[in-house]
Amino acid sequence: IRDICRIPRQNKVEVTMASKKVAEAESSDIIPFDDDLLSAGTGLEEAGADDYAIPFLRVLQSMSPQLKKSDGKYIQGAEEGMFFNTVTESIYDGTEGVSIIPCAYKKKYIEWIPREKGGGFVSDEHDASILKQCKKNDKGRFIYTNDNEISETAEYYCILVADESAPEQVLLSLTSSQLGFSRRWNTMLNNARVKNAKGESVAAPMFSYIYNLTTIPQSNDQYSWMGLSVEKSRPTPMSLAMSALDFMKAARSGEVEVKHEQEGVVTDAEDNDEDVPF
Repeated sequence: IRDICRIPRQNKVEVTMASKKVAEAESSDIIPFDDDLLSAGTGLEEAGADDYAIPFLRVLQSMSPQLKKSDGKYIQGAEEGMFFNTVTESIYDGTEGVSIIPCAYKKKYIEWIPREKGGGFVSDEHDASILKQCKKNDKGRFIYTNDNEISETAEYYCILVADESAPEQVLLSLTSSQLGFSRRWNTMLNNARVKNAKGESVAAPMFSYIYNLTTIPQSNDQYSWMGLSVEKSRPTPMSLAMSALDFMKAARSGEVEVKHEQEGVVTDAEDNDEDVPF
């Protein structure tokens, strides 16, 4: 299970804003243990998949609680446009971006209880046909027959390479206005090529390349928010490619436990009193 969901490291993460560096974990030596100390195991043998949480990689918006000193979720040094790891609470500079390896993609149609009725996750087992049973409200949201909301969601199971010696598994979840970005990235991934053992050019697995994910300001006539941009960076080293392949298989098989949380911050491009669009 530890190969499926990494246990958050205890090292604190700092962001050097002046140099716009991506957050880096403080280095620490691995403690040497003899066989007697290792003989009893780790103590986590009874933990199952539902006892771990895969982190979400989110973009901090102007009204994110991590930016508010009066909020219990406040993080010192956090700024609009930074990336945020929801488990480790690490932050990463959005202008320089993060190195990320996409491993698997899923399209979900997630059912939520509306916030005005208490909010909460209901199900992510619906398929695309559920949208035919929905009506759009005046905010452009899909409303199901039971008055719950259905959120069309693009999920990317990724490896975050902030520290190449200790890559982390994360989930990038995109909805609303960010579905346009998702379609463009999918096209980029679909067009990527590699050579097989015979030297032939073939379609590349999506984890074949490391991508640089950055944040950019976006706006329409009424609202502004921080969106996403992506560029292909470099081929994935073989050691990371093998880890990415394992993660892809785990995500496809449903072994990766995803605990959906309803965002409670302002700044959707389509609605200034609800979610961030991803």
